[in-house]
Amino acid sequence: TFSIRMPAQMDIRGLEQWYRFNKAKNFTEFKAALNMKAIPGYNIVYADKYDSIYYISNGRIPVRDKNYNWKTTLPGNTSATLWNQLHPIESLPQVLQPKSGFVYNTNHSPFHSTEGTENPKVTDITMGYETLENNRSKRFEEMLQPLNKVSYEDFKQIKFSRQFPSNFYFPYNIDTLFMLDETKYTDIADLISNLKTWDKIGNAESIGAGTFFMITHTVYDDRALYIKQKTITEQQAVKIIRAAKNKMLTNFNRTNLQLGDIQKLVRGNVVLPLPGLPDVLAPMYSIPYKDGMYKGNQGDAYIELVRFTKDGPIIESVNVYGASARKESPHYTDQMDMYVKQQTKTMTLNKATVYQQAVKKYNPL
Repeated sequence: TFSIRMPAQMDIRGLEQWYRFNKAKNFTEFKAALNMKAIPGYNIVYADKYDSIYYISNGRIPVRDKNYNWKTTLPGNTSATLWNQLHPIESLPQVLQPKSGFVYNTNHSPFHSTEGTENPKVTDITMGYETLENNRSKRFEEMLQPLNKVSYEDFKQIKFSRQFPSNFYFPYNIDTLFMLDETKYTDIADLISNLKTWDKIGNAESIGAGTFFMITHTVYDDRALYIKQKTITEQQAVKIIRAAKNKMLTNFNRTNLQLGDIQKLVRGNVVLPLPGLPDVLAPMYSIPYKDGMYKGNQGDAYIELVRFTKDGPIIESVNVYGASARKESPHYTDQMDMYVKQQTKTMTLNKATVYQQAVKKYNPL
């Protein structure tokens, strides 16, 4: 018999805390809302018009007895493992007003959320925080490094990047896939060559990205094994690529597949080639669709870019499909083409402008 004790189930004020976040007019009010400690998790980034920036890896994290290994099953016959307190907000990894001028997180280690010595330090391993990097964190680092200042265009290039970092950062080393000798494995020489000449960008028109997509989806079949090994051996790499090639030939009768031939954005009768790969800054994750193809089901979703100016906010946005869930609506799929092209549309919160541009004015009641 096992029992589970979860701090997330011990406070119902989460919605109230989100409400108070949204009503905060400055950092003091925001921090007061944060101290409610009602939201169980989430990385939180704060910025305001006073140039305050702040990051915290938030959580309702128990104060645990350090004499036990909290990464495994614990004894239930002692009160020593029955925690009753939560760490205060001040104990959680956070950065306020770093001299570097930036904070960030891509679901990687919160102890690498800015630059240099201003990063938080690991103080209590029983908190259970991740300490790993990922492809997104490393690509962000690469793109930011040469910049003294970040313009709005720089920001958009970072946000919409579909490129992996110069060195991959998966939970296991995949470099062997890129190091195979085409002359030794002539039956898969075409795919090996596709990988070696690929620029690591997940564009829909990229054959290298298409090859990588098929190979990584084959890798996922034995992902637990590779995580345990921490690497993919040469023999395993050959087996993986052969399996990927077999899938290509079975479903498409060719191997020079672009990513957009395989991965689609699908809604209703609209099917579009879909760029993006897992763990890039503009990521895309897919599930099987039909005829060997896949359809996107997770990644970039609703995107809103806001610039706060003295004349009011300038807003750009795009949704994955459209602004309606009704199949008969023209807005059911009308943003799909913009989405795959990483284009945005202007948006306004000005009531007069909304009425002026409205196609129809009506009362739903």
